[in-house]
Amino acid sequence: MFDGLFWQQIISQFHFIRPWWLLCLLPFSAIVWVRWQREQQSQALVDLPKHLRKALTVGDAGWKKLLPLKLLALMALLAIVMSAGPTWQRQASPFGEDKASLLIVLDNSLSMLEQDIAPSRIERAKQKVSDLLALRAGGKTGLVVFAGSAHLAMPLTEDKAVFAPFLAAIDPDIMPLSGKSAASALPLIEQQFAASQQTGSVLLISDGVDTEAISAYQQFFAKHPQQLLILTMANSNSGQADIASLKQLANTSNGRMQPVTIDADDVQWLNQQVERHMQLSGDSAMPWQDMGYYLLFPFSILILLWFRRGWLVQWCLVGCVGLSLVTSPNAFATMVESKAQTPLAEETLWSKSQQAWMSLWLTSDQQGQWYFNRYQYEKAAERYTQPLDKGVAYYYAKRFDLAHQYFLQVESSDALFYAANALAHQREYIAARNLYQHILDKTPDHSAAQHNLVEVQKIIDEINQFSESQTSSPDEPEGSIALPDDQPQTSDGADEQVMAHDMRSQTLTAEQLLGSEELADKWLQRVEADPKLFLRSKFRVQQQQAVSKAAELASKGEG
Repeated sequence: MFDGLFWQQIISQFHFIRPWWLLCLLPFSAIVWVRWQREQQSQALVDLPKHLRKALTVGDAGWKKLLPLKLLALMALLAIVMSAGPTWQRQASPFGEDKASLLIVLDNSLSMLEQDIAPSRIERAKQKVSDLLALRAGGKTGLVVFAGSAHLAMPLTEDKAVFAPFLAAIDPDIMPLSGKSAASALPLIEQQFAASQQTGSVLLISDGVDTEAISAYQQFFAKHPQQLLILTMANSNSGQADIASLKQLANTSNGRMQPVTIDADDVQWLNQQVERHMQLSGDSAMPWQDMGYYLLFPFSILILLWFRRGWLVQWCLVGCVGLSLVTSPNAFATMVESKAQTPLAEETLWSKSQQAWMSLWLTSDQQGQWYFNRYQYEKAAERYTQPLDKGVAYYYAKRFDLAHQYFLQVESSDALFYAANALAHQREYIAARNLYQHILDKTPDHSAAQHNLVEVQKIIDEINQFSESQTSSPDEPEGSIALPDDQPQTSDGADEQVMAHDMRSQTLTAEQLLGSEELADKWLQRVEADPKLFLRSKFRVQQQQAVSKAAELASKGEG
């Protein structure tokens, strides 16, 4: 947890959210100094000689001297620092668009078929990518594969449902050229991050690179702000992998290398590095997280000492400081009744007692925040009174349907933007696209909505293109059976035929396939090889276009 990046983040980004509170240190220091001088000159012993005063004084030497005043000064200092709001990292976002971008560069050469890592290097690499996607819980992820040439298998996207089938189709057979040219992926890396306008991280998964790649990556990352992470996909004891070249690549490109592990330690480390890099680079647009609340723990321990006999001096000051910490500002909220609110779970005697105790000290919104901070998002949504807060809590709880309904109750372009994001997470891409367009019609300068509109349209186009590639076989009878109208609308409708066990035939669109898990499973069982064929054709076309472009440039140069 406390690695080099953690301390680097604290050192480079530490500041105070409310620095004007630090001015309180000036009068506070003057008060402590005056009090200290007054305590030093006790009126009862001031006329006695020094040697008699020393002999008659008990418990007034060493570190115990004026101990109550020292602890009072320490408590007041902690209170001022807490009020100033120390921070060094930003709050976590409930929306995936604020997560760090990650572009995975996967080695898809023949050496990745080695089985020193079961079942094989390439299969284990795909498993690690899937685990990393699940762990990221948001954020854009793209995939570039390379062998003799590099190709974009999936642009930066947040949709795991679209990402998964293309990842499963990755195999050395789909590559148009054999070899191991990691350097050929650099133009695609630059292109993807230029489009997303984020710093992001690059994860290279490979079993070794050549000297040309080491030199090319060194020059690239010296000029670009992206972070290079390397996952070594090889057994160091097998002697069949060039791990030394990956170490050299990490050292020369200011990257970090992580060996593959049998558990999830490697992907957890990778995810941590990606998020830390986003914090250090300042890509996050979220507000700074107030870390002063953690100082409440030592403050609470120190304040307990004031219940000792004879320590109640300055009690008025302590009471004022404590009161200011526990008193919340006035808040005015309107309770919104909605059909979207889910019924409360059956309450036990303990839960009723806990709720009654919390109600004595916390408002409904404060209770909601208490549950929210403990990842009990649905309980938090039940306590919140504001529709926007309820929507965010349901969004965290992955209840995107309820989040969408509450966001619509707030009259603002940002709330509509969050509602569109909730639709996108439900794979209602058509409705999300229309809502993004509605936001832009009202607020043309809403850059986030404009960006997400482009991304959603890309997903719709990818689904249409992928669905159109699944042509029906001539031996299947024509005909279709209409599906329910409440299925998620994920594309504009490229029709495909899928044979089911209890139906003669039916024509399904891409939105119907992705909207029903049962139908999608049946369809994928029939066309499980098609993603591989699609990628193979796509890569060959890209390679032919690259060769044609290179030949055209060469002819112009000769001319």
